[in-house]
Amino acid sequence: MFETDATGEPVEVADLDAAGLLEVLEQRKLDARAAERGKLRIAAQWCVVHPATADTGIATWGGASLLDEDESLGGDGTPAVSAFAPEPLAATLGVATETGMKLIADALDLQHRLPRIWRLVETLAVEPYKARHVAQATHRLSREAAAYVDEQLAPRLPSCSWKAIETAVAHAIAKFHPELLEQREKQGRQSWHVTLRHPTPSEYAGTSWLDITGDTLDLTAFHDLVCDQAAALKALGDTDDLEVRKAKALGVIAAQQAQLDLTSLIDPDSEVRPAAPRTSKTRFYLHLSLADLATHGCSGSANLAAGTVEKLGAATLTQIKDWVGHSHVTIQPVLDLGRTDAVDGYEPPAWMRELVILRDGHCVFPWCHHDARTADLDHIDPYIPLDEGGPPGQTHPGNLAPLCRRHHRAKTSRRWRYRRRPDSTYQWHGPHGRSYLVTPHGTLELPSN
Repeated sequence: MFETDATGEPVEVADLDAAGLLEVLEQRKLDARAAERGKLRIAAQWCVVHPATADTGIATWGGASLLDEDESLGGDGTPAVSAFAPEPLAATLGVATETGMKLIADALDLQHRLPRIWRLVETLAVEPYKARHVAQATHRLSREAAAYVDEQLAPRLPSCSWKAIETAVAHAIAKFHPELLEQREKQGRQSWHVTLRHPTPSEYAGTSWLDITGDTLDLTAFHDLVCDQAAALKALGDTDDLEVRKAKALGVIAAQQAQLDLTSLIDPDSEVRPAAPRTSKTRFYLHLSLADLATHGCSGSANLAAGTVEKLGAATLTQIKDWVGHSHVTIQPVLDLGRTDAVDGYEPPAWMRELVILRDGHCVFPWCHHDARTADLDHIDPYIPLDEGGPPGQTHPGNLAPLCRRHHRAKTSRRWRYRRRPDSTYQWHGPHGRSYLVTPHGTLELPSN
Protein backbone atom coordinates (compact mmCIF):
# COMPACT_ATOMS: atom_id res chain seq x y z
CA MET A 1 0.00 0.00 0.00
CA PHE A 2 1.62 3.21 -1.23
CA GLU A 3 1.18 6.87 -0.36
CA THR A 4 3.05 9.94 -1.56
CA ASP A 5 5.20 12.05 0.71
CA ALA A 6 5.54 15.85 0.73
CA THR A 7 7.77 15.72 -2.38
CA GLY A 8 5.28 13.62 -4.30
CA GLU A 9 7.44 10.50 -4.15
CA PRO A 10 5.63 7.20 -3.50
CA VAL A 11 6.33 5.57 -0.14
CA GLU A 12 5.32 2.19 1.22
CA VAL A 13 3.11 2.77 4.28
CA ALA A 14 4.23 -0.46 5.90
CA ASP A 15 7.84 0.77 5.84
CA LEU A 16 7.12 4.01 7.75
CA ASP A 17 7.75 4.52 11.44
CA ALA A 18 5.40 6.54 13.66
CA ALA A 19 6.98 9.90 12.75
CA GLY A 20 6.87 9.04 9.04
CA LEU A 21 3.21 8.06 9.24
CA LEU A 22 2.38 11.40 10.85
CA GLU A 23 4.31 13.28 8.15
CA VAL A 24 2.34 11.55 5.40
CA LEU A 25 -0.87 12.14 7.33
CA GLU A 26 -0.02 15.84 7.58
CA GLN A 27 0.39 15.97 3.79
CA ARG A 28 -2.98 14.26 3.38
CA LYS A 29 -4.42 16.98 5.65
CA LEU A 30 -3.15 19.68 3.30
CA ASP A 31 -4.40 17.73 0.30
CA ALA A 32 -7.85 17.55 1.87
CA ARG A 33 -7.81 21.31 2.54
CA ALA A 34 -6.85 21.93 -1.09
CA ALA A 35 -9.67 19.69 -2.30
CA GLU A 36 -12.28 21.51 -0.19
CA ARG A 37 -10.81 24.85 -1.23
CA GLY A 38 -11.22 23.74 -4.84
CA LYS A 39 -14.93 23.09 -4.28
CA LEU A 40 -15.37 26.58 -2.82
CA ARG A 41 -13.44 28.16 -5.68
CA ILE A 42 -15.58 26.37 -8.26
CA ALA A 43 -18.78 27.28 -6.42
CA ALA A 44 -17.71 30.94 -6.36
CA GLN A 45 -16.88 30.92 -10.07
CA TRP A 46 -20.17 29.11 -10.73
CA CYS A 47 -21.90 32.16 -9.29
CA VAL A 48 -19.86 34.47 -11.54
CA VAL A 49 -20.98 32.63 -14.67
CA HIS A 50 -24.57 32.36 -13.43
CA PRO A 51 -25.52 35.90 -12.32
CA ALA A 52 -29.15 36.65 -11.60
CA THR A 53 -30.92 38.78 -14.20
CA ALA A 54 -34.46 39.88 -14.84
CA ASP A 55 -34.76 36.98 -17.25
CA THR A 56 -33.17 34.22 -15.17
CA GLY A 57 -34.66 35.09 -11.79
CA ILE A 58 -32.94 34.56 -8.45
CA ALA A 59 -31.98 31.36 -6.67
CA THR A 60 -33.46 31.58 -3.18
CA TRP A 61 -33.62 29.36 -0.13
CA GLY A 62 -37.34 28.94 -0.67
CA GLY A 63 -36.87 27.97 -4.31
CA ALA A 64 -36.24 29.64 -7.65
CA SER A 65 -37.95 33.00 -7.61
CA LEU A 66 -38.44 36.03 -9.79
CA LEU A 67 -39.37 38.12 -6.75
CA ASP A 68 -36.91 40.38 -4.96
CA GLU A 69 -38.39 39.84 -1.50
CA ASP A 70 -37.32 36.18 -1.26
CA GLU A 71 -34.00 35.51 0.53
CA SER A 72 -31.19 34.90 -1.93
CA LEU A 73 -28.48 32.36 -1.23
CA GLY A 74 -25.70 34.65 -0.07
CA GLY A 75 -25.86 36.95 2.93
CA ASP A 76 -26.23 40.72 2.96
CA GLY A 77 -23.90 42.30 0.39
CA THR A 78 -23.39 39.27 -1.88
CA PRO A 79 -24.46 39.09 -5.54
CA ALA A 80 -27.59 37.16 -6.44
CA VAL A 81 -27.32 33.89 -8.37
CA SER A 82 -29.60 32.86 -11.21
CA ALA A 83 -32.50 30.56 -10.46
CA PHE A 84 -31.79 26.82 -10.80
CA ALA A 85 -28.03 27.38 -10.76
CA PRO A 86 -27.49 25.18 -7.68
CA GLU A 87 -29.08 22.04 -9.10
CA PRO A 88 -26.40 20.99 -11.63
CA LEU A 89 -23.63 21.90 -9.22
CA ALA A 90 -25.16 19.74 -6.50
CA ALA A 91 -25.91 16.89 -8.88
CA THR A 92 -22.32 16.79 -10.09
CA LEU A 93 -21.14 16.58 -6.49
CA GLY A 94 -23.67 13.85 -5.79
CA VAL A 95 -25.35 15.77 -2.97
CA ALA A 96 -28.80 17.17 -2.30
CA THR A 97 -29.62 20.54 -3.84
CA GLU A 98 -29.80 22.13 -0.41
CA THR A 99 -26.25 20.96 0.27
CA GLY A 100 -25.13 22.52 -3.01
CA MET A 101 -26.94 25.73 -2.05
CA LYS A 102 -25.06 25.81 1.24
CA LEU A 103 -21.77 25.41 -0.60
CA ILE A 104 -22.67 28.33 -2.88
CA ALA A 105 -23.83 30.46 0.06
CA ASP A 106 -20.64 29.77 2.00
CA ALA A 107 -18.46 30.59 -1.04
CA LEU A 108 -20.34 33.85 -1.56
CA ASP A 109 -20.17 34.85 2.09
CA LEU A 110 -16.48 34.03 2.39
CA GLN A 111 -15.48 35.97 -0.71
CA HIS A 112 -17.72 39.00 -0.22
CA ARG A 113 -18.34 39.22 3.54
CA LEU A 114 -15.35 37.46 5.15
CA PRO A 115 -12.39 38.32 2.89
CA ARG A 116 -9.72 37.89 5.58
CA ILE A 117 -10.90 34.39 6.41
CA TRP A 118 -11.18 33.61 2.70
CA ARG A 119 -7.48 34.44 2.31
CA LEU A 120 -6.71 31.87 5.00
CA VAL A 121 -8.64 29.29 3.00
CA GLU A 122 -6.76 30.23 -0.16
CA THR A 123 -3.37 29.76 1.51
CA LEU A 124 -4.43 26.48 3.17
CA ALA A 125 -3.81 28.10 6.57
CA VAL A 126 -7.18 26.98 7.94
CA GLU A 127 -9.51 24.05 7.51
CA PRO A 128 -12.19 25.06 4.97
CA TYR A 129 -14.91 23.49 7.11
CA LYS A 130 -13.96 25.84 9.95
CA ALA A 131 -14.19 28.87 7.63
CA ARG A 132 -17.55 27.59 6.38
CA HIS A 133 -18.75 27.33 9.96
CA VAL A 134 -18.02 31.04 10.45
CA ALA A 135 -19.84 31.84 7.21
CA GLN A 136 -22.90 29.89 8.32
CA ALA A 137 -22.86 31.40 11.82
CA THR A 138 -22.81 34.95 10.40
CA HIS A 139 -25.03 34.32 7.36
CA ARG A 140 -28.11 36.12 8.69
CA LEU A 141 -26.19 39.04 10.18
CA SER A 142 -25.60 42.36 8.46
CA ARG A 143 -22.53 42.90 6.32
CA GLU A 144 -21.10 45.16 9.04
CA ALA A 145 -21.54 42.46 11.68
CA ALA A 146 -19.92 39.86 9.43
CA ALA A 147 -17.00 42.21 8.81
CA TYR A 148 -16.58 42.61 12.57
CA VAL A 149 -16.40 38.82 13.03
CA ASP A 150 -13.98 38.58 10.09
CA GLU A 151 -11.68 41.16 11.67
CA GLN A 152 -11.85 39.55 15.12
CA LEU A 153 -11.37 35.91 14.08
CA ALA A 154 -9.06 35.99 11.06
CA PRO A 155 -5.81 36.57 13.05
CA ARG A 156 -6.49 33.51 15.22
CA LEU A 157 -8.89 31.30 13.28
CA PRO A 158 -6.34 28.49 12.59
CA SER A 159 -6.09 27.89 16.35
CA CYS A 160 -9.66 28.84 17.28
CA SER A 161 -11.99 26.45 19.06
CA TRP A 162 -15.66 26.20 18.11
CA LYS A 163 -16.48 27.96 21.35
CA ALA A 164 -14.26 30.92 20.43
CA ILE A 165 -16.04 31.23 17.09
CA GLU A 166 -19.46 31.17 18.73
CA THR A 167 -18.30 33.75 21.27
CA ALA A 168 -17.14 36.14 18.51
CA VAL A 169 -20.47 35.74 16.71
CA ALA A 170 -22.36 36.34 19.96
CA HIS A 171 -20.40 39.56 20.52
CA ALA A 172 -21.24 40.68 16.98
CA ILE A 173 -24.93 40.04 17.62
CA ALA A 174 -24.78 41.99 20.87
CA LYS A 175 -22.93 44.86 19.16
CA PHE A 176 -24.85 45.12 15.88
CA HIS A 177 -28.13 43.25 16.48
CA PRO A 178 -29.08 43.51 20.18
CA GLU A 179 -32.71 43.23 19.13
CA LEU A 180 -32.02 39.63 18.10
CA LEU A 181 -31.09 38.76 21.69
CA GLU A 182 -34.38 40.14 22.98
CA GLN A 183 -36.26 38.31 20.23
CA ARG A 184 -34.42 35.09 21.01
CA GLU A 185 -35.28 35.36 24.70
CA LYS A 186 -38.96 35.84 23.88
CA GLN A 187 -38.95 32.91 21.47
CA GLY A 188 -37.16 30.79 24.02
CA ARG A 189 -39.90 31.39 26.59
CA GLN A 190 -42.48 30.08 24.11
CA SER A 191 -40.64 26.75 23.98
CA TRP A 192 -40.72 26.17 27.76
CA HIS A 193 -42.32 22.89 28.75
CA VAL A 194 -42.26 20.00 31.20
CA THR A 195 -43.00 16.72 29.45
CA LEU A 196 -43.21 13.27 31.03
CA ARG A 197 -42.78 10.34 28.64
CA HIS A 198 -43.38 6.67 29.39
CA PRO A 199 -42.27 3.67 27.33
CA THR A 200 -44.82 1.41 25.71
CA PRO A 201 -46.42 -1.14 28.08
CA SER A 202 -44.44 -3.97 26.52
CA GLU A 203 -41.14 -2.14 27.14
CA TYR A 204 -41.90 -0.63 30.56
CA ALA A 205 -39.35 -1.50 33.26
CA GLY A 206 -40.06 1.13 35.88
CA THR A 207 -38.24 3.91 34.01
CA SER A 208 -39.70 7.02 32.38
CA TRP A 209 -38.31 10.26 30.95
CA LEU A 210 -38.84 13.83 32.13
CA ASP A 211 -37.85 16.59 29.71
CA ILE A 212 -37.73 20.19 30.96
CA THR A 213 -37.06 23.42 29.13
CA GLY A 214 -37.32 26.65 31.12
CA ASP A 215 -35.62 29.71 32.55
CA THR A 216 -31.87 29.20 32.94
CA LEU A 217 -31.80 30.55 36.49
CA ASP A 218 -34.76 28.40 37.61
CA LEU A 219 -33.36 25.21 36.10
CA THR A 220 -29.86 25.88 37.45
CA ALA A 221 -31.27 26.39 40.94
CA PHE A 222 -33.36 23.22 40.62
CA HIS A 223 -30.35 21.24 39.40
CA ASP A 224 -28.35 22.51 42.40
CA LEU A 225 -31.15 21.29 44.68
CA VAL A 226 -31.14 17.88 42.99
CA CYS A 227 -27.36 17.61 43.41
CA ASP A 228 -27.63 18.58 47.09
CA GLN A 229 -30.18 15.83 47.67
CA ALA A 230 -28.03 13.34 45.77
CA ALA A 231 -25.07 14.21 47.99
CA ALA A 232 -27.26 13.74 51.08
CA LEU A 233 -28.29 10.29 49.85
CA LYS A 234 -24.63 9.34 49.51
CA ALA A 235 -23.92 10.58 53.04
CA LEU A 236 -26.75 8.34 54.25
CA GLY A 237 -25.11 5.30 52.68
CA ASP A 238 -26.56 5.17 49.15
CA THR A 239 -23.92 3.49 46.96
CA ASP A 240 -25.53 4.14 43.57
CA ASP A 241 -23.78 6.24 40.92
CA LEU A 242 -24.26 10.01 41.01
CA GLU A 243 -26.72 10.14 38.11
CA VAL A 244 -28.85 7.42 39.69
CA ARG A 245 -28.86 9.27 43.02
CA LYS A 246 -29.86 12.49 41.21
CA ALA A 247 -32.84 10.66 39.73
CA LYS A 248 -33.74 9.32 43.17
CA ALA A 249 -33.45 12.86 44.53
CA LEU A 250 -36.39 13.91 42.36
CA GLY A 251 -38.58 11.53 44.34
CA VAL A 252 -37.29 12.93 47.63
CA ILE A 253 -38.01 16.49 46.51
CA ALA A 254 -41.46 15.51 45.24
CA ALA A 255 -42.28 13.88 48.57
CA GLN A 256 -41.24 17.00 50.45
CA GLN A 257 -43.23 19.30 48.19
CA ALA A 258 -46.31 17.08 48.41
CA GLN A 259 -46.69 18.26 52.00
CA LEU A 260 -47.31 21.84 50.83
CA ASP A 261 -50.89 22.99 50.26
CA LEU A 262 -50.47 25.37 47.35
CA THR A 263 -54.22 25.99 47.19
CA SER A 264 -53.79 28.22 50.22
CA LEU A 265 -52.24 30.76 47.88
CA ILE A 266 -55.66 31.40 46.32
CA ASP A 267 -57.87 30.73 49.35
CA PRO A 268 -57.69 33.69 51.73
CA ASP A 269 -59.82 31.89 54.37
CA SER A 270 -57.55 28.90 54.63
CA GLU A 271 -55.63 28.52 57.91
CA VAL A 272 -52.97 26.48 56.21
CA ARG A 273 -50.05 28.39 54.84
CA PRO A 274 -47.39 27.05 52.47
CA ALA A 275 -43.94 26.46 53.85
CA ALA A 276 -41.36 29.13 53.17
CA PRO A 277 -39.66 28.56 49.85
CA ARG A 278 -36.20 27.05 49.97
CA THR A 279 -33.50 29.57 49.28
CA SER A 280 -31.20 28.20 46.61
CA LYS A 281 -27.72 29.42 45.92
CA THR A 282 -26.86 29.81 42.26
CA ARG A 283 -23.59 31.35 41.19
CA PHE A 284 -23.32 33.17 37.89
CA TYR A 285 -20.24 35.00 36.66
CA LEU A 286 -21.55 38.08 34.91
CA HIS A 287 -19.37 40.29 32.70
CA LEU A 288 -21.13 43.60 32.18
CA SER A 289 -20.16 47.07 31.04
CA LEU A 290 -20.64 49.55 33.88
CA ALA A 291 -21.55 52.19 31.29
CA ASP A 292 -24.36 49.99 29.95
CA LEU A 293 -25.53 49.25 33.48
CA ALA A 294 -25.56 52.95 34.41
CA THR A 295 -27.57 53.95 31.33
CA HIS A 296 -29.96 50.99 31.38
CA GLY A 297 -33.47 52.28 31.01
CA CYS A 298 -32.46 55.79 29.95
CA SER A 299 -33.14 55.18 26.26
CA GLY A 300 -34.54 52.63 23.91
CA SER A 301 -31.13 51.44 22.74
CA ALA A 302 -29.81 51.11 26.29
CA ASN A 303 -32.61 48.69 27.12
CA LEU A 304 -31.17 46.29 24.57
CA ALA A 305 -27.58 46.43 25.82
CA ALA A 306 -26.11 43.09 26.66
CA GLY A 307 -23.83 41.49 29.18
CA THR A 308 -22.21 38.06 29.10
CA VAL A 309 -22.94 35.23 31.52
CA GLU A 310 -19.98 32.89 31.89
CA LYS A 311 -20.51 29.57 30.03
CA LEU A 312 -23.94 30.64 28.77
CA GLY A 313 -23.31 33.62 26.47
CA ALA A 314 -24.89 37.01 25.89
CA ALA A 315 -28.04 38.12 27.71
CA THR A 316 -29.90 41.42 27.58
CA LEU A 317 -29.88 43.66 30.63
CA THR A 318 -33.63 43.17 30.79
CA GLN A 319 -33.10 39.44 31.30
CA ILE A 320 -30.29 39.99 33.80
CA LYS A 321 -32.40 42.48 35.75
CA ASP A 322 -35.25 39.96 35.87
CA TRP A 323 -32.93 37.28 37.26
CA VAL A 324 -31.36 39.57 39.86
CA GLY A 325 -34.70 41.06 40.86
CA HIS A 326 -36.06 37.66 41.86
CA SER A 327 -32.99 36.32 43.62
CA HIS A 328 -30.84 37.00 46.66
CA VAL A 329 -27.63 38.49 45.30
CA THR A 330 -24.25 38.41 47.01
CA ILE A 331 -21.45 40.50 45.54
CA GLN A 332 -18.10 38.72 45.78
CA PRO A 333 -14.93 40.82 45.97
CA VAL A 334 -13.00 41.06 42.75
CA LEU A 335 -10.20 38.49 42.66
CA ASP A 336 -6.77 39.81 41.75
CA LEU A 337 -5.65 37.49 38.95
CA GLY A 338 -2.12 38.81 39.34
CA ARG A 339 -1.54 37.25 42.76
CA THR A 340 1.51 34.98 42.99
CA ASP A 341 1.41 33.95 46.66
CA ALA A 342 2.75 30.48 47.39
CA VAL A 343 1.88 27.92 50.07
CA ASP A 344 3.78 24.88 51.28
CA GLY A 345 0.92 22.37 51.29
CA TYR A 346 -0.19 20.24 48.34
CA GLU A 347 -3.80 21.51 48.26
CA PRO A 348 -4.20 25.12 47.06
CA PRO A 349 -6.37 27.44 49.14
CA ALA A 350 -9.80 28.38 47.81
CA TRP A 351 -8.70 31.75 46.44
CA MET A 352 -5.83 30.15 44.50
CA ARG A 353 -8.06 27.49 42.99
CA GLU A 354 -10.57 30.14 41.91
CA LEU A 355 -7.77 32.25 40.42
CA VAL A 356 -6.48 29.37 38.26
CA ILE A 357 -10.01 28.45 37.14
CA LEU A 358 -10.84 32.01 36.11
CA ARG A 359 -7.42 32.52 34.53
CA ASP A 360 -7.51 29.48 32.25
CA GLY A 361 -11.20 28.64 31.96
CA HIS A 362 -10.73 25.11 30.64
CA CYS A 363 -8.34 22.15 30.51
CA VAL A 364 -5.08 23.42 29.03
CA PHE A 365 -4.29 20.27 27.05
CA PRO A 366 -4.12 20.92 23.27
CA TRP A 367 -7.59 21.44 21.80
CA CYS A 368 -9.35 20.41 25.01
CA HIS A 369 -12.09 22.68 26.35
CA HIS A 370 -13.29 20.71 29.34
CA ASP A 371 -14.60 23.17 31.95
CA ALA A 372 -11.92 24.13 34.47
CA ARG A 373 -14.44 24.08 37.30
CA THR A 374 -14.77 20.31 37.00
CA ALA A 375 -11.11 19.66 36.16
CA ASP A 376 -8.19 18.65 38.37
CA LEU A 377 -5.63 21.27 39.40
CA ASP A 378 -2.30 19.82 38.35
CA HIS A 379 1.11 20.75 39.71
CA ILE A 380 3.04 21.38 36.49
CA ASP A 381 6.31 20.58 38.27
CA PRO A 382 5.31 17.53 40.34
CA TYR A 383 4.83 18.23 44.03
CA ILE A 384 7.42 16.75 46.37
CA PRO A 385 6.35 16.53 50.03
CA LEU A 386 8.42 18.65 52.37
CA ASP A 387 9.31 15.62 54.51
CA GLU A 388 10.75 13.98 51.39
CA GLY A 389 13.05 16.88 50.62
CA GLY A 390 10.70 19.05 48.62
CA PRO A 391 11.26 22.83 48.64
CA PRO A 392 8.78 25.23 50.25
CA GLY A 393 6.30 27.20 48.19
CA GLN A 394 5.66 24.58 45.50
CA THR A 395 1.95 25.37 45.34
CA HIS A 396 1.39 28.71 43.65
CA PRO A 397 -0.65 29.94 40.65
CA GLY A 398 2.30 29.71 38.28
CA ASN A 399 2.74 26.00 39.03
CA LEU A 400 -0.93 25.07 38.75
CA ALA A 401 -3.06 24.40 35.70
CA PRO A 402 -6.49 22.80 35.15
CA LEU A 403 -6.42 19.40 33.44
CA CYS A 404 -9.43 17.19 32.85
CA ARG A 405 -9.07 13.74 34.35
CA ARG A 406 -8.17 12.08 31.04
CA HIS A 407 -5.39 14.55 30.21
CA HIS A 408 -4.20 14.64 33.80
CA ARG A 409 -3.61 10.92 33.47
CA ALA A 410 -1.87 11.41 30.13
CA LYS A 411 0.54 13.83 31.77
CA THR A 412 1.04 11.61 34.81
CA SER A 413 1.84 8.67 32.54
CA ARG A 414 4.71 10.77 31.10
CA ARG A 415 3.46 10.33 27.54
CA TRP A 416 2.99 14.10 27.53
CA ARG A 417 4.86 16.87 29.31
CA TYR A 418 4.24 20.58 29.39
CA ARG A 419 5.31 23.88 30.87
CA ARG A 420 3.70 27.25 31.48
CA ARG A 421 5.53 29.98 29.59
CA PRO A 422 6.05 33.57 30.83
CA ASP A 423 3.35 34.79 28.41
CA SER A 424 0.80 32.50 30.16
CA THR A 425 0.62 30.04 27.26
CA TYR A 426 1.28 26.31 27.67
CA GLN A 427 3.83 24.44 25.60
CA TRP A 428 3.17 20.71 25.30
CA HIS A 429 5.49 18.00 24.04
CA GLY A 430 3.89 14.75 22.94
CA PRO A 431 4.97 11.46 21.47
CA HIS A 432 6.88 11.28 18.18
CA GLY A 433 8.45 14.72 18.54
CA ARG A 434 5.23 16.75 18.12
CA SER A 435 4.82 19.97 20.10
CA TYR A 436 1.87 22.30 20.62
CA LEU A 437 1.21 25.72 22.07
CA VAL A 438 -2.05 26.27 23.95
CA THR A 439 -3.03 29.96 23.97
CA PRO A 440 -6.09 31.77 25.36
CA HIS A 441 -7.50 31.70 21.81
CA GLY A 442 -6.79 28.10 20.89
CA THR A 443 -4.05 25.62 20.05
CA LEU A 444 -1.18 25.96 17.60
CA GLU A 445 0.98 23.12 16.32
CA LEU A 446 4.65 24.03 16.62
CA PRO A 447 7.26 23.17 13.98
CA SER A 448 8.96 19.84 14.55
CA ASN A 449 12.54 19.92 15.77
